[in-house]
Order: sequence, then C-alpha cells, then structure tokens
Amino acid sequence: MIEVAFSTGDRPPLIPASIYALGRNYAEHAREMEADPEPVVFIMPRTALRPGGGRIRRPEGCSLVHHEVEVVLALGIGGSRLSAREADDAIAGLAIGVDLTARDIQARAKEKRHPWARSKGFAGAAPISALAPWAPWKRRWKEIDLHLSVCGTRRQSGTLGQAILSPVETVMQLSRWFELEAGDLIFTGTPAGVGPIQPGEPCVAKSLALGMEVAFELWVP
Repeated sequence: MIEVAFSTGDRPPLIPASIYALGRNYAEHAREMEADPEPVVFIMPRTALRPGGGRIRRPEGCSLVHHEVEVVLALGIGGSRLSAREADDAIAGLAIGVDLTARDIQARAKEKRHPWARSKGFAGAAPISALAPWAPWKRRWKEIDLHLSVCGTRRQSGTLGQAILSPVETVMQLSRWFELEAGDLIFTGTPAGVGPIQPGEPCVAKSLALGMEVAFELWVP
C-alpha cells in the first residue's frame, strides 16, 4: 500500500486516492512550452507516486525525461462544488513533489492526437516528500518556495504565489469537475526552467519554507 506520511508524526499517514495534476498553472512555464497560460488538469495513477523518492526506472521506449518541481496539496476532506471556505477546510497538508515527464513519448502521442497518459503515469513518475500541515500556511501560502537541482545546480526556482490559481481556487475548480475524496493529491503546476535529466544524475526537489525535500535519480536496466 502506498502511503504519504506527515512530517509532524501526530496524525496517521495519508492513503492516496486520486492524483490530479495541473498543467500551465505558471505563466512563464506555459510560455516556455509554447502554450497558452491557462490551467489544464490531468490524472495520474497512484502507482506513479514514489514517497521519499529514490531510484526511478526510466520508462520503456523513452530517452528523454524532463523534471517539473511542484507543490502538492493533500486533501483531508472530499466533496463537490466546494465553496472557498469548504475548499480551504478540505486541504490537510502540503508536500514538495516532482512531475517527471517522458517528453519524447508525450511528443509522439501529441503528434498523433493520442492521449499521453504513458508519459506522465509510469511507475515512480511522481516522487513526493512527506507532508507538512496546511493550517500554518492558510494565509501565507504565497511565501511557499519550490526549487529543483540536478547534480547540485539549480534548474528551477519559484514560489506558489506565482501560480495562476491559488490552492483554494485549485480545489474549488477541481470540485466542479470531479467528486473529490479524502486522500486526493493535487500537483499544482511547475515554474519555468523544466529540462532533461539523465540516468544517474542526482536530483533534489525542496521547499525551504516547508522544510521538505525529496531526492531521486533515474536508472536504466
């Protein structure tokens, strides 16, 4: 069973339900991908999660994996058509995570106008740190930073305040489209600076504000 622990140790681990992810939620990243800065959503299987990071096998048929560091919301309460207050109350925790994308597989699928679930949903595609409680950040969420380094060199850096949708707006919007559940995780999008990583290169995603990080590297059999 996949579980994501709270760093405080004062509550039981979260057992993930659905995993939602936002694309184009940071305007600069949308522009670097030559896309409109308008948030879109996709869904990943639970087996994509890799709590604590570690070694992640590059998916079969892939030679180009990109990193995308993200702040992740964890829901303690579900529901649909949530108000702003209900959405705020639904958020239980925050983590730092990475959306690893098999970019060549995604590009081939897009060319054929096919779904690109394989590029985002392979095993280990979503390494994630432990969870920090949401309560201390309800009014300070714009201060939450996120960074990703490869071989000790910083590649991505930003704050949650640069996102188009706030955490509460994100939960509200998703609750209009889906029946949310306790245990759902929401990857909230990535700032500019996405790029390739090679097998064996040590990667670290972190948030200094949250005091959270997750380290990982790709490997090829």
